[in-house]
Amino acid sequence: MEKVVLSELKFIEGMGDYRRIHTTQKKIMTLQTFKELEEELKDTNLLRVHKSYMVNLDFIEGIERDRILIGKELIPISETYRKEFYERIR
Repeated sequence: MEKVVLSELKFIEGMGDYRRIHTTQKKIMTLQTFKELEEELKDTNLLRVHKSYMVNLDFIEGIERDRILIGKELIPISETYRKEFYERIR
């Protein structure tokens, strides 16, 4: 087990059976499913934007052509999650 400070969590990336948690300090691998993570993080600023990504809205630096810029990463916004994402950021 490893403690993750929510204010440092930038985004979560799906990698097969694993999830890579990107923080301001490090990257952490976990076997938790996105469903489990979404349930644990439902009352936070983290939002699912793609089948393979959840992002912290506080770390979004820009949005272009349905892609989110966080640091050097461009994260796609899928059609499934697009409406909820744009409603949430307005």
